[in-house]
Amino acid sequence: MASVRASRHRSTTGICALLALALCALAAPLRAEETTWLPPEPGAEEHEWIKLTSGEWLRGEIKSMRDEELEFDSEELDLVELDWEDIAEIRSPRSLQYVFEGSGAATGPATMKDGVVRVQVGAEVLEFQAIHAVSIIEGATSEWEHWSLKASVGVTTRSGNTNQQDYSASVLLRREGEWSRFDTNYQGNVGTLEDVESVNNHVLDSRLDMFITRRLFVTPASLELYTDTYQNTDLRTTVGAGLGYDIVSGKKLDWYLQFSGGYQQTKYVSVEEGEAGDDKTWVVIPNTLFEWDPTKDIETSLRYSATIGVPEVKNTTHRTVGSLELDLTGALELIFSVQWDHNENPKAREDSSVPERDDLQLSFGLGIDL
Repeated sequence: MASVRASRHRSTTGICALLALALCALAAPLRAEETTWLPPEPGAEEHEWIKLTSGEWLRGEIKSMRDEELEFDSEELDLVELDWEDIAEIRSPRSLQYVFEGSGAATGPATMKDGVVRVQVGAEVLEFQAIHAVSIIEGATSEWEHWSLKASVGVTTRSGNTNQQDYSASVLLRREGEWSRFDTNYQGNVGTLEDVESVNNHVLDSRLDMFITRRLFVTPASLELYTDTYQNTDLRTTVGAGLGYDIVSGKKLDWYLQFSGGYQQTKYVSVEEGEAGDDKTWVVIPNTLFEWDPTKDIETSLRYSATIGVPEVKNTTHRTVGSLELDLTGALELIFSVQWDHNENPKAREDSSVPERDDLQLSFGLGIDL
């Protein structure tokens, strides 16, 4: 009888051991699966990985994500642009900044899987819904990573029966933060005809946008400085504030509409005897920008703005600027642009001559995009 009990005991012990081994075997992949959810330790991996919804894995480095488009520097494919909706998983050991609509931002190593982004912030792991992701910013601890620069210069020269030289320049300096966008834009044109100056105009505008949601933003402050000798404008200063909305914001198409109100002062180069040398008025400023990038190497934009005097509506100016940019190589671009300025009520000069209402400028040149 004792031998039977011992045999049963050994049998029971063996079954328990087998069950324990089986449970351990089942738990191991579960623990491994659970580990893949957690952000990797900084320096634990040399590269970043992304998995596409097609099941393909890419190894390389995340550059940025904005407007639902991820830029990824693949070791085999170089820099590629991928729709955010096509990304199934991410494993990033680097400290990147992740911004989410309605949930703020987090900076650290991260993992994305099954529609959830987990960011390691110190000893805590924060969870966010991937569908609410607004942007991923590389080098969030470096201020320089928030800035971008686009600049171009154009030259037109003609000799023979007519000696003419025209020069144009434009600069766009931008800083993009978690929920803000700061732009400073300059455009200038100078030219001579038979060695006599015939063109001289410059405009500098700067504004700060603060996003309330992914598309709705307020502009608490904006400033525009404008001068055009041949429009009899020594200096026109416009300050304002307003509200805007991104009607379309996508990979290839962007379109926003903005309305502002403000105050404008215009000083003239010269005026008729008895006329005031400057004008001051309240203004309403509608502004819209349409950008379309049909291919990776072609960018187009069209901007329109008006400054409407209140209550003197006749003191209204219009500006339309269109551009076509073709990528040549790296950061170098070939740029074609057209600018139309219209002044409803130009001020007469001291000799009683009145400037033309319309100015049209065409230019082409080379630019850089950094």
